[in-house]
Amino acid sequence: MRSPSEALLACSSARSDATERLALRMLVGAVRRDAPSLDVRDVPADLLASDSAGPPVRVAVPLTLTEGGDVGAALSIAARNDPTLVVARALGPDWALAEVCVQRLVEAGARKGDSIVLGVAGSHDDATIAGYSRAAQLVSAVWGGPVHIGSVGGRDTPLTDAVDIARAYGRRVVVASYVLTPGRSAEMFRHVGGDLVTEPLIGGGVPDPRVVSLVVSRFHQALGVGVPSLR
Repeated sequence: MRSPSEALLACSSARSDATERLALRMLVGAVRRDAPSLDVRDVPADLLASDSAGPPVRVAVPLTLTEGGDVGAALSIAARNDPTLVVARALGPDWALAEVCVQRLVEAGARKGDSIVLGVAGSHDDATIAGYSRAAQLVSAVWGGPVHIGSVGGRDTPLTDAVDIARAYGRRVVVASYVLTPGRSAEMFRHVGGDLVTEPLIGGGVPDPRVVSLVVSRFHQALGVGVPSLR
């Protein structure tokens, strides 16, 4: 069992809306129950500097689906200002998230032969865009069919255009919501013309245990403990 001298700082965007924050608090609570020996804290990335007190070993785990973005930028600044801070990998892309995403497809009623479009939050960050591309590959492998990408904003193909292109094949179009929580992005996915839209990877209730385990795994991996999950 790990010493209580270690803290897992679950870092999310300070821009999260109330719905997103509620789901994130539920996730952090589940992580706390799953890892009772750790000091688990819910810390918006931009406020990390004000949370410097506490255990000597502090690992910031980004609650994001890709590297980069505003959370990644904030953590880079925090690490430069505090050399003792350990920054873990983002949650995604990861096979566990791909499995959850495919489960959401099945729950929404998606069928083989449907056109699947991975709906992502738009970004101009190269690392984030590369992460979304890798995520689509993993979801495609688990689903067993092609998965396209459409974004709300950013440099990727606009989600409305991706849905229109997918519809040209004459099949149902299913938007797979590749966002962690309900909130602004998840709601926008419902207005792009898809025949079906999946729920986010976690909702406002009990988080999927695979996501909870992934957060804890990122903590251990950052400290060099355990075997890294496949990407």
